[in-house]
Amino acid sequence: MGDREPVDRQGALYVHGGHALMVGCAVDNPPHSHYNASVLLASGAPFLFRHGDGAWQESSGLCVAPCVEQQLRTRDAGVLIMQVDPDGRAFQHFGGRFVASPVIELSAAERAEILAGLPAGPWQGRAAAAFFCHAVTVLGRNAPHPGARDPRVVSVCRMLAEQLEQPPSLAVLAEAVSLSVSRLQHLVKAELGLPLGHYLLWLRVRDTVRRAQYGSSLTEAALAAGFADSAHFSRTFRRMFGLPPSSVLKQHNQVRVEILSSASAGGCNEPG
Repeated sequence: MGDREPVDRQGALYVHGGHALMVGCAVDNPPHSHYNASVLLASGAPFLFRHGDGAWQESSGLCVAPCVEQQLRTRDAGVLIMQVDPDGRAFQHFGGRFVASPVIELSAAERAEILAGLPAGPWQGRAAAAFFCHAVTVLGRNAPHPGARDPRVVSVCRMLAEQLEQPPSLAVLAEAVSLSVSRLQHLVKAELGLPLGHYLLWLRVRDTVRRAQYGSSLTEAALAAGFADSAHFSRTFRRMFGLPPSSVLKQHNQVRVEILSSASAGGCNEPG
């Protein structure tokens, strides 16, 4: 690695649209499942990982498909954790890899090439965005395209995102795309990997985090995103990420949180 600094002395979480990059944080979380794809990369000691009811495996680099129950234990703070929103263009670069398996071991060559893109100096917003884009580019080489999403599912997802506080009923959504309710439910599960209700919760979690990071109180943010109260949001967040929301929503000594604007993202114009 030469004189590169693999992580900050203080952990940092960079959020850009539906994507995120966490560096400099030791992790030991309970089983959880979330909508994003995960890229886990060790710049120091290998980490331990398992999915579903499987055995623990040691690894230095993995890609994990969306909606996979998983658990991570790191031995140091040198593991980089990327969360890639399947609704964004970045996922199109490498999402086709999951056709073979929901968990893909990265080759030594891929890990080395991705780590070569670590910033030479301290982490900051533009450097984090550049690393994210570099990693996605490496992962996408020779990866099959995951395929276009059904336009009816795209329309339904857009309708939900635009009406989070009072989302349309299943009947209204189904009528809007000329499907029966049962056919819409089946199509959404096949396309997204999770039921429509769980996808709506993911949209609300993402919106609550965005609002809280821009200054709203947790209660205000949760209510504006459509949660019954902040406790409902907290339970949902913990179930999805295996962490309490306070671990990423509060500026404290362990984790520095930075929301990246399109301008600070520089050459990475993939907003999610």
